[in-house]
Amino acid sequence: MTDRLFAQLKPMELDEMTEEAHRRRRAADLAAAFRTPRSAHPSRRRIRAPFLLVAGTAAAGVAAAAVIVVTGSSTALPIATTSPTTASTARTAIAAEPVDARTFLLAAAATAVREPATSGRYWYVRERTFAKVHVVPGDYMTQIKALLAEQQRKEKELKDKPDELAALRKEITGKITELKQSELPYLAFTTDTQDTWRAMKPGAASRFVRDPDVSVTFGTPQDEADWKAAGSPALTEKRPPTRDDSSERILSIDNPTLTIQNIARLPTDENALRRRLDALFKQSPNSARLDRGGYLWQTGVDLMTAPITPGTRSALFKVLAGQDGITSRGRVTDAVGRTGVALSTAGDDGVEFRMIINEDTAELLQYEVVEKGQPLLRVALERMGWADRLGDVPA
Repeated sequence: MTDRLFAQLKPMELDEMTEEAHRRRRAADLAAAFRTPRSAHPSRRRIRAPFLLVAGTAAAGVAAAAVIVVTGSSTALPIATTSPTTASTARTAIAAEPVDARTFLLAAAATAVREPATSGRYWYVRERTFAKVHVVPGDYMTQIKALLAEQQRKEKELKDKPDELAALRKEITGKITELKQSELPYLAFTTDTQDTWRAMKPGAASRFVRDPDVSVTFGTPQDEADWKAAGSPALTEKRPPTRDDSSERILSIDNPTLTIQNIARLPTDENALRRRLDALFKQSPNSARLDRGGYLWQTGVDLMTAPITPGTRSALFKVLAGQDGITSRGRVTDAVGRTGVALSTAGDDGVEFRMIINEDTAELLQYEVVEKGQPLLRVALERMGWADRLGDVPA
């Protein structure tokens, strides 16, 4: 699963998909050294009664399990285990009980459908991404460009020799894949934040603003020493901090027919949405590499970060509730200090997909891809909502 999901990825200069889709799919093995931001931004939704209470008494289910919790330490991430405790409030008491995933998701559906339908000119998202550095960006791009130049030169020589031309392309593809799967001899990690304003009007400009303060940390002091011994190469990509782009934005790599402008037309009925997602799965260019469960989970995450209607959000939670293999991990803390309920599902080769959902609002707080206990990707959604002008941040 890891190779199938991430082997295609490359730095942004060569990515033919959207910047956001690329960022969400980068292979990133999270370990030590990520510092929690000094302050977390509030949710865009007003606080409501916990949706676990709406659903009634929680059914007995999977006991809380170990989850990764980010601290300010520069050493390996500790493992924190959640466990039921005596509570003085109904909210804490309900949340502390073991909750099976289906009950939780159905309760989330009941909460989501009561949210008011809102709209605006721009859909705003602030993402904080935690990722392992696999390659030195400058060296990687130099090697990639050299391989592509070699391929272009030799293709001219072999244009009348189809068998040799096919062999050449296979050879170059193999070398590029090998580069993509390479690892540095030391552990290094980046933490960065991006603000995105996606225009709802076709042809209007969207804006992408990357915080210039991209932190680089190391797994251990020895890793940092090894990096310095290698010449202290730059481990972050140089990109303009602000970029406006009026091209049409697809929702995700898995769903090229869904855009930020047309997802509001997705069904609000559970069965109708399930049929629509099944049809999209069959049309997906990545369906050969994903099983239906993996596709549904990843598409669910993409939809939860987009301006779908309350009815579609509710139907999506119901569809996920009917999916086998989703388990509850209990209440956890996300990378920016917010508390939610973690749900997970298993992929192939020890890969696990996780999401953390706010138990009061049914809002997605964070999503992760984890392999053998170590996150490959962690994205905290610090804020989402509508804005009427580029640059405005929703309250």
